Parts: sequence; structure tokens; C-alpha cells
Amino acid sequence: MTLIGITVRSWLYEGSCALENMVLGMEERAVMDSINQLSTDEFDACLAIIVCRSGANTFAHLGQIVGHYRGDAQQIWDRSTDGGPTEGETYELKSLTRIHRVPDEVCGSIEGDGVHADRRAAVVHYLLDMG
Repeated sequence: MTLIGITVRSWLYEGSCALENMVLGMEERAVMDSINQLSTDEFDACLAIIVCRSGANTFAHLGQIVGHYRGDAQQIWDRSTDGGPTEGETYELKSLTRIHRVPDEVCGSIEGDGVHADRRAAVVHYLLDMG
């Protein structure tokens, strides 16, 4: 058996339009934030948990980072009520799951970098189980 190295990172959308921005990014196969900076060596071997809080609920979906976004990132979130994320690198995302509400028991507290590293494996399993 050959083991492969996969990195699991978390992207966090914040603000009153966080869920809207998550949906717009998912539609365009893109994700952006100011925290995650990937090297080209990490493409394809990086799973992304994209997460946001809306009221008391946490929503997330899972994707695979496949490279730098090839389109015009300005046009992804220009339809958003708040203009979407404005800083950071935009990556192309292959969605692996739909957006689901994730129980707090699974994801824990959501901080500035999204899902804490200790909880990411649990969130990946939860999202894959949910589909």
C-alpha cells in the first residue's frame, strides 16, 4: 500500500453575506481568502473546507484545490450584496460535496482561520458522509 500526502486547509467566509459568498464561489469553482497561500506543489493534494457562520449555524462544503483560478476573480463575487472577499489569492476548486450545516460538535469553534486543524479530519468525514 502506498500512502499519499494530502493537506486539509480551511477557508473562512465572514460577514452578513458569508453564505451568499460561499454559494457564489461554489458556482464559479473558486475560493479566496487572505490567509491561505498555496504553492503549486500543493495543488491536487489539498482538500479545502470552505466554512461560514450564518447566525447560530455553521455551513461548510468540501473541495479539492486544483490550481490558480483562471478567470477574472473580480467577476465571481461582484453579484454579492457586500462585494465578496476582496483580499487574497483565488484558487480553482473542484467541489466534492454540497453545502451542509455542520453541527458544532463536529466542527468545534470557528476562528479566524476557519475550522481548527484538530477538527478538520472530522469535518471532512462528516461532509463526505453527507455528500
